[in-house]
Amino acid sequence: MTLFERIQFAAEKQKKSVIKVAEEAGLSEKAIYRYKQGVTPRKSTLLAIARAIPTSIEFLEGKTDDWKVPDSQNENELGLDKDDEEMLALFRKSTDGMTEDEKEKFKQSFVKLLKVAKDLNS
Repeated sequence: MTLFERIQFAAEKQKKSVIKVAEEAGLSEKAIYRYKQGVTPRKSTLLAIARAIPTSIEFLEGKTDDWKVPDSQNENELGLDKDDEEMLALFRKSTDGMTEDEKEKFKQSFVKLLKVAKDLNS
């Protein structure tokens, strides 16, 4: 099975649509359908998709055929807390459709903005 087929399979088992999974993972509908074409997402994106279904990254990567996963298994794989995950989802939505160079420039500006905001709150 392809990544998209695995997402679709696990989502259906949880009675969710692929579009709902994309939304809950902080992705656009367009982004998740790119996986049909062989696009490989970042580990953080896979984690967000796995959490939205829920399933394991190992299932999505094709390392196991067991789609079921305990809710706590994926929780701290990247060491992100809920606020970090929300920021990551916001970043993904804001950069959808950008080139890698545009994403990098956006990221640098975003980091500067966060530093300013942090300084204002100190």
